[in-house]
Amino acid sequence: MDKETLDIFVSHLRPIRVPRKTILIKPLVKDNNVYMIERGIARSFNLINGKEMTSWFSQEGELIYSTNSFYGTTEGYENERVQVLEDSLLYYIPIPELKGLCFRHIEISNWLRLLHQKAFVEMERRLIYRLYMSAEERYKDLYQKDAGIFQRVNLSYIASYLGISPVTLWKLRKDIK
Repeated sequence: MDKETLDIFVSHLRPIRVPRKTILIKPLVKDNNVYMIERGIARSFNLINGKEMTSWFSQEGELIYSTNSFYGTTEGYENERVQVLEDSLLYYIPIPELKGLCFRHIEISNWLRLLHQKAFVEMERRLIYRLYMSAEERYKDLYQKDAGIFQRVNLSYIASYLGISPVTLWKLRKDIK
């Protein structure tokens, strides 16, 4: 993105400080913003049969948004939640404003497209590894990809992200060290 377009984009961002444990995006509530994390970490999760199932972690330099609000009403996403796990500094832009910038500035549209492509590839990779990799392989894969997350995130959230129990995660961490 050239400097002029970047300056235009940044001029539309608004800062917000969010305390840890805040549920930023709530179920059944339309959230019309896209958030960028400058400092902090968040997780996306759903309640399934009364259990929290973590589907995604977002860290510095990444986006947070309600899939349902961004892409329109989609059956099955009504219970999506995003929780900020650390005291965080975010910047937000309303979704309609971001979409308007994308129509007027191809560089912003391409940037957003590339971010979505990256997320899609990561989601597909996770689906494949959930289907074909053992719990140990999934743990090692996440540890290799992002060891720092184990210092920043509650291990029960990591266990649900990996599709294993907290006890299994504890055993894997103990056995692999």
